[in-house]
Formats: sequence, structure tokens, C-alpha cells
Amino acid sequence: MPLHAYHHDNKSGDPGHPHHSSHSVPIDYLASLGIPITSFEGPDFEGNARKIAKEQGYPLTEKSTFIWDLHEPLSSSPMVKHHAHKIKEASRNEIHFKKLIIIPDYLVAIIAGSVYLDVEDPLKQTWIRVELPAGTLLHIPAGVSRRIATENVRALMFLKDESDIQVLWDKEAEAHPILNDPLALHILIVQNLNERNKISRLRALEKTTSYRLFVVQT
Repeated sequence: MPLHAYHHDNKSGDPGHPHHSSHSVPIDYLASLGIPITSFEGPDFEGNARKIAKEQGYPLTEKSTFIWDLHEPLSSSPMVKHHAHKIKEASRNEIHFKKLIIIPDYLVAIIAGSVYLDVEDPLKQTWIRVELPAGTLLHIPAGVSRRIATENVRALMFLKDESDIQVLWDKEAEAHPILNDPLALHILIVQNLNERNKISRLRALEKTTSYRLFVVQT
């Protein structure tokens, strides 16, 4: 599975199937939603991921670094075993395949297997599916709505501190204050300042959601 992204076709069926709509999405667009994605080298994916996380200021303590194993949830770190099992079960069944949020912010590295990650696009109100192979690193802000479809991925989660991990599903997630806090800040990158339509949509988004726009020329 190569790293790439596209709009989800929103058709019913097994969540573990590609659901490719044929409308590709640039990886840089995910960064504009606050989710930068990069690749790193193997074959020692775990060792290299830990090295990168340390360079970025993550403490790598037992209470801030967690293994998520959706192939064998019992092999996950003790604090996340229950969540890993629930995500695996949800990814098998269309009825239970619902969006979730995870709090707090975290860095995640795919160190084995692969995963379909669906990210909700608040600008277009659609789902973007990202295919993430081993050797992928991404930062996910707290409260970003996502869906996860996989049964064979092993990943490392890095936290900046030893905060408690919350995994909230569906209606519970929508009701959480982080999605309704008018002071919450989210950075949205506009790659071309001449894209007036995009900026207009972002400004409108500021008025109706917790997003606050910081225009960054890249």
C-alpha cells in the first residue's frame, strides 16, 4: 500500500475495502487541515520512529509512548489495549464503523502493516481516506474526527506529556467541549494567497466552528 489520499466514495460495504472515489487528494492538503504527513526509512521502523520523536521533543517515557497493535490488540500497551480491540472490531463491521476523536494531540508512526485512515474535511464536509503504509509519520491534533479501517497495523503513539488518553466515539465525540470550544485554535495553511475562494470558505468556517484561521504563505 503506497502513501496516498483520495475522497472516500461514501458507498456502503466493508470498511476495509479501498472505497476509492477516483478523486485524489494531495498529501499537502492534509497538512492544511493540521495533519502533516511524512515518510521515514526502514527497515528498523520502530527504532527510527523513536529517534525522530525524540528529536521533536517527545519524552519517550512509559506513560507517554504507546504501542497500538490492531492485529493482536493484547500486544498493545496496557493503557490502550481496550481501545485497540474496540477499533479493530469497529473496522470489521459497517454498522459499527463510526467516527471517533482521540485526546490529546499526538504523533503516530506506522511501524508495521498498513491502515486506512479517514479524516473528516471540515471545509468540504467530506471524508478523505489516506492509505498509510509502514514508514509513515503523522501528527494528529486533539479532536480531529477520523475513522480507522484496518486489522493488521502496528503503530507507535507519542505524547508530549503523560496526559490521559481519551477515545470518544460518535455522539459522545460530537458532544465533547473540544469540538465546541470557541477559543480552540486550529492552524489552517493556505498555500496560495490568491486563492480567494478558499480563504473565503475558511473565513466562513471561523464563524461557525472552533477553527481560527492563520494564513501562512508556503
